Amino acid sequence: MEKNLYKFLFRITCLGVLILLFKIISPYTFDDWFPIDEITISGDYKYLERDQVILVAENYLEGNFFTLNINLLRKGMKKLPWVKDVDIYRKWPNRITMIISQHKPIARYGMQGLINEEGEFFGAAYEDYLPIFYGPREEIPILTIKYYSFNEILKEELIKIHKITFTKKKDWEIISTDGMKIKLNNIRPEYDLKRFIKNYQNVLKSLNKRVTYVDLRYRDGFSIGTKN
Repeated sequence: MEKNLYKFLFRITCLGVLILLFKIISPYTFDDWFPIDEITISGDYKYLERDQVILVAENYLEGNFFTLNINLLRKGMKKLPWVKDVDIYRKWPNRITMIISQHKPIARYGMQGLINEEGEFFGAAYEDYLPIFYGPREEIPILTIKYYSFNEILKEELIKIHKITFTKKKDWEIISTDGMKIKLNNIRPEYDLKRFIKNYQNVLKSLNKRVTYVDLRYRDGFSIGTKN
């Protein structure tokens, strides 16, 4: 039995060597075998043109069904601005399937690009309205986390964020869609913002004016500015 196993392994090795030699001697002939004739695209690619995706994919289709470098193709596809990730599979006998995951923009990063729902920067054009983030590039993940938490607190009074800035002094500045500016320190910003929202209606009643400025960087209170 052991002798038969050695014979089998020897034959497999010889076959592998023959295929390798054939590949080295006539690479163009080998690549003509099992060509990729079809590319199937699925997934969410709302902001991508199908023809553009096919064109980029074809630029990285080197080799045949067996020799195609899938990692190289994936890297090429991820160069498209809106492509967050792509899963690529071989489908026998001549098809490649690509499942595209697209960035979902939640904000602009200044005038430089966009930020997706996971706090990742990507460079793409987008025409619809988005809130704006300002701050160091390396702080984009923190900006995203704070944006979500501040939004959750402010929505109780139907206040929406237009701009959020992480300043050089490590403070937070929020500008709402109706022009109200809110300043927070970075020690307990959520706590201070909740305290203000809890008292927001009382403040409005006592002032009888629209609040345009709030400074929450005090330990035991906050200051208010109004129109005029």
